[in-house]
Amino acid sequence: MCKYKTLTNLASFVPSGQLGKLLAQAKVYNQINIELAKLLPSTLKPLELCLIKDNKATLITHNQAIAFRAQKQLVALLELLTQIPALESITHIEIKININK
Repeated sequence: MCKYKTLTNLASFVPSGQLGKLLAQAKVYNQINIELAKLLPSTLKPLELCLIKDNKATLITHNQAIAFRAQKQLVALLELLTQIPALESITHIEIKININK
């Protein structure tokens, strides 16, 4: 006999608390990354938004060369980011390299 008596229908599952906030934030970031990919030049397409905090956007890539190029184009990147309505208040950009990929 199973000790769990109720089943959760995952189609209607709505997480609450911190998990719900994280999932909602992930949806927003995914949508922003879709919009950002349309604006970025082909040489910087692998950049993705991973964090927004205190008017600072952190972009991440797995490629060191792309991170280097992005560092040289921070002003242009900032102009692109502020074209996205959710990022209008961004005043600073930080570029990170994801070494786990």
